[in-house]
Amino acid sequence: MKIIVDIDNTLWDFAPVLYDYLKETGPGIPPIEKWGAWKFWEGEMSSRTFYTILRRLHMDQEKFEPYADASWFLNSLRERGFHILIASHREKDTYEPTARWLRKFNLYFDELHVLSDKAKLFEGVFGIVDDSPITLAKAARAGIVATGLLFPWNEGLGYDLFRSLREILEYIDLMSSRNYREPSRGSVDVQAPSRFINTVDHKEVSSKDGE
Repeated sequence: MKIIVDIDNTLWDFAPVLYDYLKETGPGIPPIEKWGAWKFWEGEMSSRTFYTILRRLHMDQEKFEPYADASWFLNSLRERGFHILIASHREKDTYEPTARWLRKFNLYFDELHVLSDKAKLFEGVFGIVDDSPITLAKAARAGIVATGLLFPWNEGLGYDLFRSLREILEYIDLMSSRNYREPSRGSVDVQAPSRFINTVDHKEVSSKDGE
């Protein structure tokens, strides 16, 4: 069985770091708890400036530690027989720093993708762990399990979201035991605000390659 796992705000605490990076240029950037609306940076900087900062953060990925439970979570999925597709909305040239980060912190994966639309990976997939409302909406419409960590931008949309990766694993176990086939009960409009969708390509590699 295949499962897709996001990186930002799923395997590491991305939002506070992004906030710090953005404040260097836009001191009036709203606090994280007010990031419910897409393009929350408008009025403080241009979209071009925002995405330039975002790319710089992703190029710096190796500086930042994952969540304490991230390695355990991925290993637990592996032990359950899942084929793990790590997928992130990132610029093409951030692929190598991302791969090095995953290996540096022993974050297991079978494939790594950077791409603009994770729905391209949905065929034959059990489910996805992600924080993006638009990705969760697409997963629900595709009839696969849609879950992730709870944040201000995805709260109240009807998805099964949780406070920790351990709770998410319990949920995955439950849905797997039910031989999940029905669409998620949390389907929302596919135009729900997305999180940092700015990549143009994808690649894949196995963590078992050791490179």
